[in-house]
Amino acid sequence: MKKKWTKSILFCILFVSAFSAYSQNIIKGTVADETGLTIPGVNITVEGSSKTASTDFDGKFEINAPANAVLSFSFMGFDTQKISVSGKNTLNVVLRATSQNLKEVVVIGYGSVKKADLTGSVSTVKTKTLEDIPSNSVEQVLQGRVAGLQVTTSQDPGSTSTVRIRGGSSLRGSNAPLVVLDGFPLGDAGDLKQVNVADIDKVDVLKDASASAIYGSRGANGVIIITTKSAKKGKTQILVQQQSTFSEFNSELNLWRDPVLMAQLSNEGRINGGQQPLYIGAKNSNGVYYPSIQELQSGSWPYFTKWDDVTFRNMPLGNNTIVSINSGTDKTSFNLSGNYYSEQGVFVKDGYSKGGYNLRIKHDVFDNFTVRFSNIVSKGKRDSNGGLAYWRNPIFPVYDENGEYYMIGQNDYTHPVAITNLRQNETKTIDVITSAALEWQIIPELRLTSRLNYKYGSSVNDQYFPSKYTETGDFNNGAGYINNWEGQNFVSETFANFNKTFNKHDFGITGGYTYESYVSRSSGLGAFDFVNETLGNENMGAGNPERNTVSNGKIETKLVSGIFRMNYAYADKYLMTLTGRADGSSKFGKNNQWAFFPSGALSWKAHNEEFIKKLNVFDELKFRASYGISGNQGINPYQTLSRYGVSQYYDNGSWVSAIGPGYVVGTTGQDGIEKLWGGIPNPDLKWETTAQSDFGVDISILKSRLNIVFDYYNKRTKDLLRERILTPSSGYDRIWVNDGELTNKGYEITLDGEIFKNKDWQINASVVYSKNKNQIVSLGSVEQSGLNVDPNTGMQYEYSGNSLEQFRQFPNLLAIGQPVNVFYGYKTNGIVQTLQEGINAGLDGQLAQPGEFKYVDINGDGVVDTKDQTIIGNPNPDFMASFNMTLKYKQFDFSFFLNGVFGQDVLDTQAFNQPSNTPLRWTLDNPTNDYPSLRDGRTVKFSDWWVKDGSFVRIQNITLGYTLKPVKSAFQSVRLYLNANNVYTFTKFDGYDPEVGTDGIYWGGYPRLSKWTFGLDLTF
Repeated sequence: MKKKWTKSILFCILFVSAFSAYSQNIIKGTVADETGLTIPGVNITVEGSSKTASTDFDGKFEINAPANAVLSFSFMGFDTQKISVSGKNTLNVVLRATSQNLKEVVVIGYGSVKKADLTGSVSTVKTKTLEDIPSNSVEQVLQGRVAGLQVTTSQDPGSTSTVRIRGGSSLRGSNAPLVVLDGFPLGDAGDLKQVNVADIDKVDVLKDASASAIYGSRGANGVIIITTKSAKKGKTQILVQQQSTFSEFNSELNLWRDPVLMAQLSNEGRINGGQQPLYIGAKNSNGVYYPSIQELQSGSWPYFTKWDDVTFRNMPLGNNTIVSINSGTDKTSFNLSGNYYSEQGVFVKDGYSKGGYNLRIKHDVFDNFTVRFSNIVSKGKRDSNGGLAYWRNPIFPVYDENGEYYMIGQNDYTHPVAITNLRQNETKTIDVITSAALEWQIIPELRLTSRLNYKYGSSVNDQYFPSKYTETGDFNNGAGYINNWEGQNFVSETFANFNKTFNKHDFGITGGYTYESYVSRSSGLGAFDFVNETLGNENMGAGNPERNTVSNGKIETKLVSGIFRMNYAYADKYLMTLTGRADGSSKFGKNNQWAFFPSGALSWKAHNEEFIKKLNVFDELKFRASYGISGNQGINPYQTLSRYGVSQYYDNGSWVSAIGPGYVVGTTGQDGIEKLWGGIPNPDLKWETTAQSDFGVDISILKSRLNIVFDYYNKRTKDLLRERILTPSSGYDRIWVNDGELTNKGYEITLDGEIFKNKDWQINASVVYSKNKNQIVSLGSVEQSGLNVDPNTGMQYEYSGNSLEQFRQFPNLLAIGQPVNVFYGYKTNGIVQTLQEGINAGLDGQLAQPGEFKYVDINGDGVVDTKDQTIIGNPNPDFMASFNMTLKYKQFDFSFFLNGVFGQDVLDTQAFNQPSNTPLRWTLDNPTNDYPSLRDGRTVKFSDWWVKDGSFVRIQNITLGYTLKPVKSAFQSVRLYLNANNVYTFTKFDGYDPEVGTDGIYWGGYPRLSKWTFGLDLTF
């Protein structure tokens, strides 16, 4: 009986225990991060069952679970938490953020790796923060965002950019990095208008030889890899983005507003130059009447035209409309976006517009076989009407008394209204980029990829120059042109990726083959001496048939390559990458067509060492070292072959065409008056090669809240592809050769930090710093290359660029031992105050007179002549730096971006012909040492007086936005924002804008445009 009671009690205890274990409780709670900010969308799973739940917008959850259950909380970007219920009904869970910086995937070409496993120098830019900036190309919004990446932009509508990574490595070959779009190598960076910034997910910039070597010769100047957005599985999203932009000058125009002072200074300059003054109330030699000073003072002269009001728009407008649909299932996903972009130029009737679409489809045919397809179509139109003479003399009216355009003499080619209404310059473009790819996961460790890429582009340029108001039209009694261009680029790539782990050993091997074919054709029609100009170049038959011109050209190149890369890691501490690419180019002779470009990199993840872990300081501490060789083939083809050209000349009353060896390869002299002839073949022409070493360290501390990246690099380019100067006896001026060496050395620092974060606030900041120094090591011998020799220092050099008419000399040099494009001229020591002072300085004639530049007699021979020239400036910046801060408070977001370039010298061609500085001239009453006297006809030597400090810091971008909370019945999100671009520039430079080209020459132009954009993003 006792045993029965014992069994009964034991059974009851087990029954109650089992019931309590499997009884269901409703468990509620909240999930937040370490700062207390609630997290919506956290996935909650009951361990050992199929029950799941997720947190709502406020981070709250509710789930049925047994009293002794274990709940798993997981969310991207945070470590998974497993918590035992232990009979509780309420749980407040805190998730820890993982180090996303290290888990981020970086595209490195024909594959990808986690950022933590990188051995090369790669920078990544997430374009989410850049979508608020309206731009026709992604290169423009990358300015200042990446250490070592230099982007110089233009303000013209639809303009291109100059892009450099770690300086220029070539003197005459291409210096632009390669752009790769979703695996398709498109070509040189600087003009990627086909892709909308809003379609881009991220940009990876490959800087050192190890990172870019997989692209061989195409990656000689670095690689910019663009990855577009992909749809998420099980989700359909519609996004509408609207941006409206208003522009205005960020500084005043430097124009004459006082006609009396203008006339007085004009008369003074002409009198000092021994010429008859203009403003005396009489007609000049061209029959143009100039009022007297008294007429202007009294107001009896009735005309005063603000030409800037005539030539400039009051407020240029811009528009950017984007509509995108993204959807994905377990098998198929697609992204479709359409875009219309328009941008008015600051000059009237000057503008650019484009429209197009981007379609990407991904379909999993089988679990291990995927098909990808993408198609981009873009159509653009450029109406060019820039460079109008807004500086035209204000005393002249727009129209004369007969209602005709007022002409200043018989040959007046600067009337802005006449040019705007009668000149034509329009370009229409079409671009198509298509890519198809097959991906086969043969076994878990091996994936095979085959891609076919095709790019097509065409343009038609229509120009007409009327006979009366343009120089070209006047000389030809009307001139019309139609220029056509068409280019096709076909790329086929097949490669395999093998990845395998053996205990502590991780292997990754990539091998493949690529083939590229490029063909372009161009043609041009010219008609002159029109009998009727009503239809312009729409009626080319109205020109004189005897003067018609026809031209055409064709370029065809091929590039065949084999690629190999091996990644090896031991114990997740020691990493090695070996890369090799063999390239064969049709641009070189058969003996030099092929070249092999190897690279290697080592990395040590020191933070995974036990003795480093014990310090409890570093989330990441990684050391990197790499070395590699890359080649450059960025020149026009057929330089290894004898070239023939066609020339036309007028003889005995008719035009004659001649064909023979040689063709015009360029011009030189004042206004390009002298033609340079080339065409001599060089069958020994070969690859230009760059050897680059890189040493870097990646540091992450404070739970990855502060990340530091440092790189030091040294690039040395040999066998420079350049044109050698030939002796006149050869009958030619230039021949392409491999001659010379160039180096680029520098270092880069990037600081990226999370300053503060809690439930309502988040503040992040980043600093980017880069310093590059280039130097020309060799340019060949004096005898072979025709180099000049500085008589004082023995420095060997050749001139670069073109001669400037106002100085009648070349301002830029390529000099051995000096940076590229240094300025070469005279030094000055103020202004001559007395005749004796001028004579004592070695000056004579007019140059010795008071008010003239006091040039320095460097060699001390008592005479100032060409032997006294020296290096007077360097247009290359000492360093570049930028600062970016983002701030979020609840639904508000704010970003602030500063970009600066420091230490570059700028040749200011307008330093003494502007209304702001000519009144400061030297006179007996104003014996200044800053400005010379006014003297028309003065022969000006190029000196350091014209070279100015071009350093600047620009408030480049400010954005303020507000995101409305989700409304379930309407939108997923609504965001309103205001973006200000090019807000203000801090600089000592007196011109409109110190951001100039690589030659450092400032031509004037107009002030920088500040752009104000109102944006609206709707997500459905």
